[in-house]
Amino acid sequence: MNINDYKVGLFVPCDIDQFSPETAWNAINLFESIGLQVFYPTELTTIGMELYNQGDLQSAKQLAEKMIETFEGCKYVVSLSSASVAYAQLRFTSLFRNTTMHNEYRGFIEKFIDFSDFLANIIHFKPSKAFPHRVALMDNCQTMSDYHSPMHPDIEGLQNEPRQLLNAVPELQLVEMAQNEICCGYGGLFVNNFTIISDKLAQMKIDNALAVGAEYVVSTEMGCLLHLRSYAEKKRINLHFAHLADVL
Repeated sequence: MNINDYKVGLFVPCDIDQFSPETAWNAINLFESIGLQVFYPTELTTIGMELYNQGDLQSAKQLAEKMIETFEGCKYVVSLSSASVAYAQLRFTSLFRNTTMHNEYRGFIEKFIDFSDFLANIIHFKPSKAFPHRVALMDNCQTMSDYHSPMHPDIEGLQNEPRQLLNAVPELQLVEMAQNEICCGYGGLFVNNFTIISDKLAQMKIDNALAVGAEYVVSTEMGCLLHLRSYAEKKRINLHFAHLADVL
């Protein structure tokens, strides 16, 4: 079956919906430019990860049920948050074990995929627009530990796909910064509850990006980018931040 023959769902997390809606439209425009049928439910902006992390499992389960039901009928559900996919893969089992939605949750997990994984491994996207900048890719720590691609579930983490796509962008120079496996200090409520530690980690990430001459820091996780951008603006550091969808 040709990819253009079926519907692709797009999950836009709350941080992109509220603070960077242009990123969602960039992803939609990219998909439509290559002939994909995109289903974008604008009323669905959270998967419930933060509620789960705060211990509100009932509310997290309700949002997960809404997610599964909303995207029923989609061949793939592409997420602009790699951490959301990692969360679903790791936590939905505990939310839906021995429930009436067990089969539905299993089916959803099999089609829920990160944006970069979908582009690189499902549709084999070849970037054509130039981006003449020096770019450092920031891996998301949760994605590195918990994400498993539907295309190669035996491999832990999501690292190759974003780099493969960026390396294919004309005129883009990809550089690797040190300590990429360490958290940037975002972690949802962590940034509010442990601000001093969070700021120290943000400064470390920014210092490492500047050390390799990066003009842009790019990631598959907008929350991390917003955290670093806020810190950089506060400190008047000349560094730009962009989601992978914006670059492509």
